[in-house]
Amino acid sequence: MFDRAHVTLVWLAVLVFLSSEPSVRGLAIAAMIAVALAASIVACLAQRGPPHPSAPHPGD
Repeated sequence: MFDRAHVTLVWLAVLVFLSSEPSVRGLAIAAMIAVALAASIVACLAQRGPPHPSAPHPGD
């Protein structure tokens, strides 16, 4: 997943530098922030690991 996020950030950065339209630049920068934030959240959740086996499951 992180390889795809990295590639997406690179392409969005290229779009920011090549675009002459300010609205496109702003949208690309907002998308870069969203991708970076999503990747950070996934990384934090992955570090937590699976729930403890003795923890109650929803619906039990």
